[in-house]
Amino acid sequence: MFKVGDVVVYPIHGVARITDIKTEKIGGADQLCYILETELRTANLKPVIKLPVLKAESNRVRKIVSAEEVPQVIEILKKRGMKADTQTWNRRLREYQDKMRTGSIFKAAEVLRDLSLLKESKDLSHGERRLFDQARNLIIKELSIAKKMDEKEVERTLNKIFKRQTPTPLDTNNA
Repeated sequence: MFKVGDVVVYPIHGVARITDIKTEKIGGADQLCYILETELRTANLKPVIKLPVLKAESNRVRKIVSAEEVPQVIEILKKRGMKADTQTWNRRLREYQDKMRTGSIFKAAEVLRDLSLLKESKDLSHGERRLFDQARNLIIKELSIAKKMDEKEVERTLNKIFKRQTPTPLDTNNA
């Protein structure tokens, strides 16, 4: 069980903070709910999500990746040499959506890496561009929290990874 103040990842919604845990009436029944305030802003409003505590696990809500796991994420982003993708864009899109729905930052890193590399050789479909942005935003936000770094610095690190292979501040546990 999470507690008030925890920062979690809710697949598809992204990074959110638990601001309260209270009983809410959902579908005519009282249920204990996490009240999540997402990090995504829409017209300067932070959307609030009421998530029944009993559904958190099935919805794959998880804690932020640990600082010790960040180098694994970076290694996934740096990995090259995958075979050329010959699938149609809609089959690729479904595969990427499935990876994002797992809630795993490691799967999100694979999506970001694969779409970044694909983007170098062809235009992404609208759905692929949306998933690219979603994966990139999730990774930037989550790694900045895990490493207690500014989001702009994490963004610069990602830009370096996809431009050339050089050591970055996120490569070590000391950053």
